[in-house]
Amino acid sequence: MKKQGLRLTITMGLVVSLLIGSSAHSSQISIARAAEPSSNRALILLAPGADLNSTIKTVELTGGCVTHIFPPAALIGNVPVAPDDARAVYRQAVNEAALVTLTGKARRAAQVWNQLLASESSSIAARIDTEIVNDALAPPPPERTLSLASVSGSAQTPNYYETSEYFIGRVAVGIVLPESDGSADSSTEDWNADERALVLSEITAALDWWAALEPNAHLTFVYDDGTAAPIATGYEPISRPASDQSLWITEIMEKKGYTGPSHFGQVRDYNNALREAYDTDWAFTIFVVDSSNDGDNRFADHHFAYAYLGGPFFVMTYGNSTYGPNNMDAVAAHETGHIFFALDQYYSAHQPCTRQAGYLGVENQNSEYGGCASDAPSIMRGHTPPYRNGDIDAYARGQIGWRDSDGDGILDPVDTTLNVISSDYVTATEQPNVLTFTGSVRDDPFPSPLRRDTVINTIEQVQYRWTGGKWTDAQPADGAFDTYTEAFTFTTPPLPTGDLDIDLRVVDSAGNELIQTLATIPMVDPVDAILDTTLTQAAQQAAGGEEQPHVTYNGQGISTISYIAGAYYRIDDGPWQPLAASDGAFDEPQEDFTFTIDLATLNPGLHQIQARSMDGAGNTETSPAGDSIFVQLQTHSVFLPLVLANK
Repeated sequence: MKKQGLRLTITMGLVVSLLIGSSAHSSQISIARAAEPSSNRALILLAPGADLNSTIKTVELTGGCVTHIFPPAALIGNVPVAPDDARAVYRQAVNEAALVTLTGKARRAAQVWNQLLASESSSIAARIDTEIVNDALAPPPPERTLSLASVSGSAQTPNYYETSEYFIGRVAVGIVLPESDGSADSSTEDWNADERALVLSEITAALDWWAALEPNAHLTFVYDDGTAAPIATGYEPISRPASDQSLWITEIMEKKGYTGPSHFGQVRDYNNALREAYDTDWAFTIFVVDSSNDGDNRFADHHFAYAYLGGPFFVMTYGNSTYGPNNMDAVAAHETGHIFFALDQYYSAHQPCTRQAGYLGVENQNSEYGGCASDAPSIMRGHTPPYRNGDIDAYARGQIGWRDSDGDGILDPVDTTLNVISSDYVTATEQPNVLTFTGSVRDDPFPSPLRRDTVINTIEQVQYRWTGGKWTDAQPADGAFDTYTEAFTFTTPPLPTGDLDIDLRVVDSAGNELIQTLATIPMVDPVDAILDTTLTQAAQQAAGGEEQPHVTYNGQGISTISYIAGAYYRIDDGPWQPLAASDGAFDEPQEDFTFTIDLATLNPGLHQIQARSMDGAGNTETSPAGDSIFVQLQTHSVFLPLVLANK
């Protein structure tokens, strides 16, 4: 499998997130700067029983991409050509008549789609943003500290604790809505259908915003949508301080089937289960606490949104202080940045310029706290304008892994190094110009200065060629190229003679390419190695007193694997003519033969004489023995009688 799932108990150091700034009023509809509107952008509703991965592959093969997956019912993405197994494809909003015919996850995906389109076409409303200054660090996970080496394992793929190392690739998102049942606290909040639908739409809009910012991140989000069915807890989360999160999270996660020793471990178990089930690179969880009836949309200790740096989850309230439900997307976008190691940059967070974070170890030089190198608008400074305007600074980009040092279009964390680990070949017994190669290749991670080196790329294609040949697919030893390390094999067709370079080409899922010469092989004609003919010219001699001589050749055929079954000769490009064995029969590995050429039958000039043998295995020599002879132009003298005339 591509993903790792180490089940250990450790402390994840100090995992923090801060509250973000607030709008002055929440009655306006926020503007999600989602992916740019495109004629190819579409909602795909899948037919019952349709293969989700097959549909995604079809979209990709036609030049599209999928950004949001609502398994097993729907996809949203850039779709140039509608796939055959689509139940319906919408490029405009789903009208009310069609919407009422949909149920379950298909209906919820259609509602999200309509909200995304509405956000794209809305005008930006003016508002004043005020910063919330009562920010606090979230408490560290109550787990014992172990060394990083103890959880790293030997594999280079992300391990159990590495669920959001860099914001690239495919991400599973678990959405959990607590629902108080009054058994421990008085129940003051109850999710209704419209609120639940808005939560899913706002979260999707936030992640759509991230996907649009960096196409080279190739972000795809797979939702484990819990908004359809909030999970009961005896506690009323909004009435308690955020520090009581372990009470209701533990209860909820146990009801979902995760019974680890702490609520952090339970959520990590859930994240890894999502990563395994949906075959994603990363996973995190979002808890949204209902605050519809709460006066300030805050927990009892005044917190309203916080995330743990690097995961495994973040928490926000439905109203998020004065942001309001319709600005939940801006809040969720900011907190998602923390999940992938982006630091806060607003002044009251007190994050110094030199603090490093993320897989690439990038400093926080856009922080408002201190004289930093940059002063740019950014989502990590909070407020809603950066979200509306699509603003993120270079340092926050670097912290989440969005840096392309060499400008090749491949972001650094996935700009990995492909290596040929081993290779060898054997020749076919009866066809020495046919080679079978075996070997292995590996995708080595981009090195991290702060984190364990990890790779999410997979080997996608291995090909070979020989000098003058074309690229041909090699075969995976285990049936599929789908991990970061792969064994391969290939068998060449009969190769031509000469010194041949056998080259290997390896391509991974990020587009990295390696071309390397495996071997340089002096290739001889395979038949020459097992079948040989010699030809020797005897002295020219006159025959029967004639002036024009004949030429006699002595020859020999030798087979190393069989017996000589026949011998032939030809003059120039004429037909091959059979010869007789000197001992009367071609039936030994070594046979002699003789033939004579009457030069009188040849035109003056240079002529090529060739001889070849055939063995009992059916091989015919491809490089005949040869000789050349030159026939002189014959001249004749005519003597006439001398006649003297009398005068």
